[in-house]
Amino acid sequence: MQKEPKIIINKSSTDLLRSTVAKSVDTRGMACPYPSFEAVRAINSLNVNDILEVITDSDESALESIPSVCEKRSWELLVVEEDKDLWRVRIKK
Repeated sequence: MQKEPKIIINKSSTDLLRSTVAKSVDTRGMACPYPSFEAVRAINSLNVNDILEVITDSDESALESIPSVCEKRSWELLVVEEDKDLWRVRIKK
């Protein structure tokens, strides 16, 4: 049986969990604030309404830094806890 993902933050008007991802960035091993820097760099290369997925093992990035950047730029956000110390962050530009 597949485990249901645990949604931690959902600031989106759409179902980002089931949406198609345009680009994925794996930032595991990077300390905060580098995952948020990588997220901004990656999403700036995408079109409006495209979805970026950031995989991170930094709780500070997943729960504070990336959500803060998204709020300032009015991007939609979904943070899913995949496992202990592993998050999947989806951002809609």
